[in-house]
Amino acid sequence: MKTHMILATVIYAITLAFGVSICNVSSFTISTAQLQVADSTLLTVVTNNPQYILRQNVTIMGDVLIDGAPASNILVSIEVHDSQPQPLKQTLFYRTVPVGEPYEEWCLEITNISILDQNWNFIDTIKIGNTVYFAVTIYNPRYYKVEPIIVTISIFDGNNIPIRAIPVYEGGIEPKTSLTAYQLITIPKWAKPGKAYVYCNIYNRIPSQGGIPYIPEKSAEFYLSLINQGLFGQLPLPMRTCSSSSDNGTYKLTFRLSSAPEPGIYMAYATGRFSPLMGITNNTTFEVLDAAAPPQASFIFTPIEPYPNQTVTFDGSSSTAEGYGDVIIRYEWDFGDGSPRVVKSGNVTHPPDPTVAHKFMSSGQYIVTLNVTDSEGYWSTTQKPIKVKQTNPKAAFTWHPTSPLLNRTVIFNATSSQPGWSIPKGDFASIVNYVWNFGDGNITIVTTPIITHVYTTPGNFTVSLTVIDSENQQDTISYIVQVQNKTSPPYDINGDGVVNIIDVAIVAAAFGSYPGAPNWNPIADITGPAGVPDGRVDIIDVALVAAHFGEYIQ
Repeated sequence: MKTHMILATVIYAITLAFGVSICNVSSFTISTAQLQVADSTLLTVVTNNPQYILRQNVTIMGDVLIDGAPASNILVSIEVHDSQPQPLKQTLFYRTVPVGEPYEEWCLEITNISILDQNWNFIDTIKIGNTVYFAVTIYNPRYYKVEPIIVTISIFDGNNIPIRAIPVYEGGIEPKTSLTAYQLITIPKWAKPGKAYVYCNIYNRIPSQGGIPYIPEKSAEFYLSLINQGLFGQLPLPMRTCSSSSDNGTYKLTFRLSSAPEPGIYMAYATGRFSPLMGITNNTTFEVLDAAAPPQASFIFTPIEPYPNQTVTFDGSSSTAEGYGDVIIRYEWDFGDGSPRVVKSGNVTHPPDPTVAHKFMSSGQYIVTLNVTDSEGYWSTTQKPIKVKQTNPKAAFTWHPTSPLLNRTVIFNATSSQPGWSIPKGDFASIVNYVWNFGDGNITIVTTPIITHVYTTPGNFTVSLTVIDSENQQDTISYIVQVQNKTSPPYDINGDGVVNIIDVAIVAAAFGSYPGAPNWNPIADITGPAGVPDGRVDIIDVALVAAHFGEYIQ
């Protein structure tokens, strides 16, 4: 035993001093017989309480000693599962926490953690209730095969509640190769929207079987949503290595129980990795009690800001029954607009539909209330405001150039205006008239959103646009347009005082066009056979710009 203790101490010292892994050999296989446990090492594992109920925090912690002194620069792996026999056993998570700052030439690398939808599109946001792929890519940088390996993932929501833990690959990995493992996982309805986390570990065996980690844990951050799924950020998902949050000689990891944890005894295993060939394991238990608690009511709705007489879908499926085996058996909706309440009832075996549709018939703000009742008779309520939009259209426009010159064409564009809403039809009311008041005595009514105008005198002009929809609803907006007291020749198309590549580009983009064509730009129609604009952008316009190319306008 003394020999084992000396050997372990030497291995540990070499690893710390030189950062050299014992993996640097011609081949590397960890078997049960190879692992050494020195008499000089001690690992304890306890929980902060012996018993817990739903949604409570559980802390697993312990001491790690070598020769009676606090150990540092080691890895401690933790596995928690219930005490059900296989195949009913449920693992809550596999995690690895560092003590100090472990470093060596690790035998393996985790190079990527990804999430894909079922059409194999990469995503960073999962809609709660959906099933997606979690993928992990690992790489063996060595010149030898590493085996056995077990790659695990553990998923937590933003409340630090374990969602799912599972080995995604078991076997070996050849030298200088990568492999990617996939696993379909469903996000439960009780998961918290917002940030969530996936943790990846590589062991020679899982911790409950005395296994030790090959490398430090890697994690990636993603998002859970009640409404959306897709890619809303950047790829790849940013990964990080778990940093130590404990003093030398101690470790600690905290997680939270879900809203419906299965009652019973749970096993917590901890394995300390002192070197690739030396580890020590220990375990403890804690109990989860079945506690009576009221449900938690929660709902979402779409669209977020509806119009009157537009269908709004309310979804209460994010409500939780708060207890193992409990089920919500009644949803009662009060929409706050004087309409009758809507009640959907069911039972444990046939729970009710948590969704309902409703139409608000007037604009304004309403308070929607949801009351849920569970199978034990407990209930709770929640409320949310909903704003029902006004029905009139919204006028908006831009103009170019923003500081026009005398006798030059100005383009006014109202395509950003929004249509109104028809309450009787329950649909959009399209804009039928655009009424332009250019502030110089000219008032023009058109049915299309783009119009041109030429100012013949300088000054500040208040330009007003009134849009009128098919329900005769209207809206007006005004801006001041400052017309400069100077002119420029037509071949200085953008009026910036120089004929350059910008003017050429404007003519080229509109070449061959005429009013109504997709690329028509009236400021590019600068001349014609008679020396005045002729309603076409052709070679005559191009030639005029080319003839004056490079000129500066005084």
